[in-house]
Order: sequence, then structure tokens, then C-alpha cells
Amino acid sequence: MKILVFTDWFYPGSQAGGPIQSLISLMKFSSDKFYVVTRNTDLNSTTPYPGIRSNAWQESFQKNIQVYYLNENSLTENFIFKIYKELEPDRIYLNSMWSPKFTLTPLRVCKKSGWANQIVLAPRGMLKPAAFNQKGFKKKLFLFFAKANKTYDNICWHATNEIERDEILRLFPKANIRIAPNISNAAFIAVKMKLSSPFRMLTVGRISPEKGYLEAIEAIRKWNPKKIIQWDIVGLRENAELVKTILDAEQDFSSVKIQMHGHKNQDELKVFYENAHLFFLPSRGENYGHVIAEALSYGTPVVISDNTPWKNLEEAHAGKSTSLNPWKLSESLEFFVNLSEDDYQTWSQGASDYAKANVNSPETLALNQALFI
Repeated sequence: MKILVFTDWFYPGSQAGGPIQSLISLMKFSSDKFYVVTRNTDLNSTTPYPGIRSNAWQESFQKNIQVYYLNENSLTENFIFKIYKELEPDRIYLNSMWSPKFTLTPLRVCKKSGWANQIVLAPRGMLKPAAFNQKGFKKKLFLFFAKANKTYDNICWHATNEIERDEILRLFPKANIRIAPNISNAAFIAVKMKLSSPFRMLTVGRISPEKGYLEAIEAIRKWNPKKIIQWDIVGLRENAELVKTILDAEQDFSSVKIQMHGHKNQDELKVFYENAHLFFLPSRGENYGHVIAEALSYGTPVVISDNTPWKNLEEAHAGKSTSLNPWKLSESLEFFVNLSEDDYQTWSQGASDYAKANVNSPETLALNQALFI
């Protein structure tokens, strides 16, 4: 099938995180032909990607993917109409809920032209209750008028799990929904190397409150481990005030040393996963959590919040998911720091086995293949 895709950011961009990764992984395992219309810059950048041609179709990292990079101001209704008539796609895929240019403008054109039933829209976790903690009033007001204007009527929704399906139905009770879980860029390497000093704890996620950094700081304050802990934080410094809060908090920790590494692309992340003894992400909500899947695939046990799709971790000796109560989080961190070498290897093997059983399963790949049928 021929799929026309509109997305704010795409390869080689990386700073937008999960939504880019989810889309790229979906395409990697598909036999469909994709035509992607996207910005010619990465998130928070005004400099066009090096080595790409703007305003022209070009082959991307796979033969079945053609990309049209443009300045966002070039994405007009006339341009969208012209591209549609040129390609005559079987489906139109929108990789965001709120994007004014890359979701709402294509939606408007499709509604006017009678193409709405060809649309598949992926909200990418943007309908989670936690997502309304930022600009909540504006989003709720927009949804009120969108429902009144039937903006999202007659489209198909792409939910990545039952939780997201329920989030869509809560706001759009008559929604037509297909479930196709996210595909991960997981590594699936051998069991971890032996424990060493210092104990290395890794967090990967943009520096934003919804990723749970304030909760992490409170948990560490109550933890007070007896061993030296190296806390490596990898993520886009999106919130300068929060960055300062994290760095200032180190003064309160007697044995936890913080090192912030900024944003890293997928290739650069590998060494962090390889060297980590524990992955820590007490986020307020994850639609999927690509970084959780990646950590598990490296045989790294995880301590995460229970606001993610990753369940039954403890039974599998893969990690612990808990509430955001700082005492609960600190207890989970303390558990892993005090493991013997043999016990740690058991949990590392459990993480690896859990990833192999739950990440990119044959059922997941089949559901993604059927998404556009």
C-alpha cells in the first residue's frame, strides 16, 4: 500500500524522541511504501539537516521510504492537496494529536476533500491524563471545539496498547480504533558484565517534569545509599529551571554523584546502556517507553513508575514498577544496589529474557503489518 505521512520531525532528527522512533520502527518492519512530509530541521533547531535536499522527494534509510523535507511554512493547504493528487495514497498517517501544521492542516484538507476515511491518526500518548498537566486548559478548550466541529470524525485511530485505546475512547466514545503496539529499536545483547564500583544508575529522557525527575530527586533524598552511586542522566535539556534543580540537589546527596550528558542519538546511547547497572525512570506517564525497552534488551534491570505499559516485571526478575511514592522508589533502588553478584546476574538475565518475550513479538509485528489494511 501507498502511505502518505505527515510528521513534524523525522530521520535524521532525534531530539523529538519517542514519536520519531515509533514511526521509524513501524516503517522498518513494513512492506508498504511510505511518503513522508516533514520539516527540514530537528526539534529546537533552525538549521536544515546537512546532506538533505529541501523541497524534493528523496530516498531515506530504506528503499520503501521517500521523504519530502520542507520549511514548515511551506506546508500549505494547496501543497497538501497537490501532493495528495500526485501520489493518490491508500492511507494518510498523522503522527501527532496537536501539531497545527502536520496534523490539523492535513486534517482540514482531508475533511474538505472527502478523504477523512483514509486517515490513520496516532496520538502518541498525547491523550494521557498526565499530558494535560501542561497547557491543560488550552488542550481541553481545543478538544471542545474539535468535537463541536467534528474535526476527528470518520478517521481511524492508531492506539499502541489497550491503555491508549481507553484514553481515546474516554474522549471520543465512537472512535474507530486499531491497536498495533510500538516496535522497538532494542539491541538484545548478552547478560550484563559484572558489578563494579561505582554502581551506575542511568536515566534517559528529556529534562522535563513529566519524566519524573522531581520524584527521582525526592526518592534519592530518602534513600541515602551506603555505596557510591553514579547517576548518569541523558536527555535534552528542555527545562533550564529543572536542570538547575537536579544539579543543585547533588549537594544534598552524600553518596550519589550526578553527571548530565545532554541529548544523545541512538548510536551514542549504546555505551550508556552497556555500562549501566540499573535503569531508573519514575515518569508520570509513558505511552510506550522506548528507552525502557532498550534498557531491558541490554540486560539492565529497571526501576520505573507504574504509569507505563510495562507490567509483571518483578515476577520475571526484570525490574520493579511502583507508585511515585518516594519511599517506594527508594526501597526499589536500595534492593538492586544491595544484590550479590550472582543475584544481580539473575535479574540481568531476567531483564534480557523479558525483553525477548515482550519486545517486537511476532504478534506485535503482525498487528503493525495489518495497521493500514
